[in-house]
Parts: sequence; C-alpha cells; structure tokens
Amino acid sequence: MTNSFFKLFALLLCGLFASCSEQNIPDIPNSGGNEQNTGFATIDQTQVKAKGGSFILRIKTNDEWKITCKDTWCTLTPTSGQGNRSITGRITANTGKERTATIDVTAGTEHVTFNLKQLPGDGSNPDPEPEPDPDPTPDPTPSGYAGMIEIPELKGGSMNIFHTWTTKENGKETVTYSYEYDCTKKHVRWVAFTFNNVTSKSNVKRKDAYKTDPNIPQKYQTDGDDYYTPYNRGHMVASSDRLYSREANSQTFYYSNISPQIESGFNQGGSVWDAIEDKVQEWGKVSNPQDTTYIVKGTSIDYAILATGKNGVKIPKYYFSTILSYKNGKYKAIGFYIEHKSEKVDSNNKIKRIKECAKSIDELERITGLDFYHNLPANIESDVESSYDENDWNW
Repeated sequence: MTNSFFKLFALLLCGLFASCSEQNIPDIPNSGGNEQNTGFATIDQTQVKAKGGSFILRIKTNDEWKITCKDTWCTLTPTSGQGNRSITGRITANTGKERTATIDVTAGTEHVTFNLKQLPGDGSNPDPEPEPDPDPTPDPTPSGYAGMIEIPELKGGSMNIFHTWTTKENGKETVTYSYEYDCTKKHVRWVAFTFNNVTSKSNVKRKDAYKTDPNIPQKYQTDGDDYYTPYNRGHMVASSDRLYSREANSQTFYYSNISPQIESGFNQGGSVWDAIEDKVQEWGKVSNPQDTTYIVKGTSIDYAILATGKNGVKIPKYYFSTILSYKNGKYKAIGFYIEHKSEKVDSNNKIKRIKECAKSIDELERITGLDFYHNLPANIESDVESSYDENDWNW
C-alpha cells in the first residue's frame, strides 16, 4: 500500500489506522462461549440474541484485507484495510425466524467465512430472561472502541473491565478517555485518550466532583475513604487533560480514574511525575484538525505493588506515560517510566530528570508487558516504537 494512501486514510478516518506488533494482537475475550478462531481472523461469537447487539472481528495479518457481508441486518466497520485490526460488527433486532449472516474475510491469499446466527424474534425460541444479580461479575467483552489507536492490548478476562467515556460536542460523539480496570486490584491498569483540535481546548475550569464509577460492580468500587495520608487522590487522566467540556472534566473525577499517590513529592507541583505530566500535555495539545496525539498512562499493578491500601486497593510501585504524536503527516513517540516515591525537583534540574525517565515504546513494552499502539499499521508501529530521538521533542 502506498504512502499516499496512508495519508488519505488518515484524513478520512482522523488517523484511525490498523494494527500489529511483534507480540501480535491477542485473542479476543470470549463473550458468548462460541468464539471462532481461524488463525488470521477471529470472531468473538457465532450466535447473537434476537434483540441484536455487537460483536468484534479481529484480523491478524500484514496483508491488505477485505470484509463482505450481503446481509443488510449485519454491518461491519471498516470493511477494508491493511495490517492487524479490530472491526466492530452490529446486528439489528430480529422480529422473525432464526437467520444467519455470512461474513467473508480475505487477506492476501487467505480466505475464511464466518456464519453468524441470530436467534428468532417470533417467540419460537425466546431469549432467556436472566436472573437479577445485585452485584454482577464484570462483563469482559470489549466494545468497538478497542480498535482505536490509543488503546493498548486488552488483558480481558472476567475481572478486567474495559470502558470508554464519551460526550456529545455539537451533536457529534467525542471520546473523553478509555480505561481497563482490574477488579482484583481495585485500580486501573491504564487509561488512554487523545488530544485533537476539539479535546485540546480549555473551555471550562476544574470542578472537583469525585464519584464512584457505575460501570464497576459495587464490591470492586473505590471511594473517598480509600485514600488517606500519606496518599491522596491522584488523577490518571488529569483534570487539566479534559477541559474541553464540563461533562468531560467531570468524567475524570470517577474513582476508577483515581490512584492512591504519595501526596508530598509525587502528586503535587514540583515533583518529577508532575513535570512529566505537564510536558506530555504540552506536547500533546494540537490545533490543526488533521493532527492527533495519542496518550496512555498506567501503572505497574500487574507486576509491582508498593503497598495494599484500605479495602484491598493496590498502590502501584511504578507509573508510566506514553505519547504518540501525529503532526504534519508524521508520527513520533516517546515514553516515560518512574518509581512511585517522593521526589521533588527544582526548575534547574527538571528537564534533566525528565530525560532520565525517558524510554522508547519498545522498552516500555518489555518492562510493563503491555502492547502499546498495536492498532497502528505494522510498518508505522515498528518505526515509532523502536527508538526515540530527543531532538524530535521541544524540551
């Protein structure tokens, strides 16, 4: 595929490219007990309820691929591309007999057909009514937002919740941020968001409105009682990252976005972590509608815990931040990794200390075990993740 095509694709889809990495795309969490994996393509379910719903088809290839489905009640977006990609499929409600959609996927010389069955809606085989559960097990099924460039590889499983917050801006859906929350740790694994010419704006002031996240089952939620001296409430997506609307800023105050951070020398002005966050935000904001910055912030709760707080809330030993910048038709990326400890830095040494925390994205992947920016085309991902050049960034 030519470079000119990639540029056109970026303009048309606001930079939402397809994906892969050395670690490859993981298998999709099985949402319905009937996942079908053919090797280069995986569909997360082969049967849907009469009321309809969504499914994910994931492609793992370096070739160009194409999807066709002649059944109008079954739609997929997008239907063509190159490289690894998560594709969202949607099924409308069925008011008649059982029906089957035929989905054909080709990639290079490979071809596979999926037959997606939908239960009848005429009463001959009604969907069973589930028993009410006042404290349900989290639903591991990722939404179609999992295909966005900023979303790392999902861990999935029944105890990890993936969710994307959105707002309506001028009648158009705008993504605020996404996260994957580990219920066993009562803490997010990571948060991901973008800066574009809409989300970079500062239209509102911060308004502290801490609240529990309704997407997290009650027994896995955190609240204000879980944050205590010497730790306080540290934002993962900073309030100052989302000032484009009142609703967006309010969404950063869900406790699922809050981490117990050492108050003195970490979660406050003058700390190294605070300086890193400010620098990433400074680099991230854009005004050109064709530019986008993709940011992931996260912690070491998968492999390194500093302490266990109240009610089992895990306190991370390390934090990281990554930034993938797409400006003027070019990509560049850099990451940062820092120990969770009290460390203030004066203005004379701030840049030196930030640079000492810098890593390539590949280095961060080896440390954290995460696969960042895997929804990029393979050639772009490989180039931007392998190394970083200090001269590419305005320190």
